[in-house]
Amino acid sequence: MRFSVICALAGVLLFSAAHAAPAHDMAHHAATPQVYHALGVIKKATPQSLSIAHGTIADLNWPPMTMTFLRPADAELPDVQPGDKVSFDFIQGAAGYQIVSLTPQR
Repeated sequence: MRFSVICALAGVLLFSAAHAAPAHDMAHHAATPQVYHALGVIKKATPQSLSIAHGTIADLNWPPMTMTFLRPADAELPDVQPGDKVSFDFIQGAAGYQIVSLTPQR
């Protein structure tokens, strides 16, 4: 009987300790997206995206190519037209590659 009581108390203590452990807030562990930099030429500009012929992007092991990048939803970019040379930074987001900053080059 005494053994049963000790086992029951040990089980209650272990169960309580497991549930009393602090919960970890995983929000602060979310990875910050890697920001990549490139130089390119605007091929097409729409309100939602920019098509840019960019040079080699060594960090991604990408050769020169033309890609469409999403404009940021929460920031204004400088007005650019096809043929404009630009320096830009972008991230890979859930919806695709998104520009985070863009500077026209002279």
